[in-house]
Amino acid sequence: MASRTFIDADGVSWQVWDVHPELAERRQTDRRRGATTPANERRAAERRRRAEKRVAVRPGFENGWLAFDSPLGLRRLAPIPHSWSNLPDGALAELCRSALDGGRPRRRLIE
Repeated sequence: MASRTFIDADGVSWQVWDVHPELAERRQTDRRRGATTPANERRAAERRRRAEKRVAVRPGFENGWLAFDSPLGLRRLAPIPHSWSNLPDGALAELCRSALDGGRPRRRLIE
């Protein structure tokens, strides 16, 4: 996982890193929907080797995203731009401005 820190034009310090979800549920629909055999009559065993929880990921974010974090809040950008870690700070700031809002600013415990 690559990580960088940059300061935007307003003087805000941002941390940015790439996120690659490994246990994300990438299926959006039941692929067997068009199957002619009803689900309760299927004879094939479950193909997954182990039981594990899968996290639902917003469409478009299945293959990863850039996470931006600052005192102003969190932002996410997908897909991950090629060679993003080598971009100049100004280009990272532009990507950050185009990223989706990831939620309200986090409050620190001392505030």
